[in-house]
Amino acid sequence: MKTYSIWMEGYAATGQRANASFVGYSSGKDFKDACKNYYGNDRYYNPNTNSYWGCGLYDNEVEAHKFYG
Repeated sequence: MKTYSIWMEGYAATGQRANASFVGYSSGKDFKDACKNYYGNDRYYNPNTNSYWGCGLYDNEVEAHKFYG
């Protein structure tokens, strides 16, 4: 298993805005597996799209900042 850093992209919706943010570290056989291990059964995590509250998850800061800072 490999350890990954998890980053969530920023968003702009319903008058709110947030920049990309560091979520934490998790291990898995690949990045998606690491995200599943990190979020578990959290109802806001969608394993099909690998997103949290509709925001994409990335293994690096550069990709996370591409959308909405």
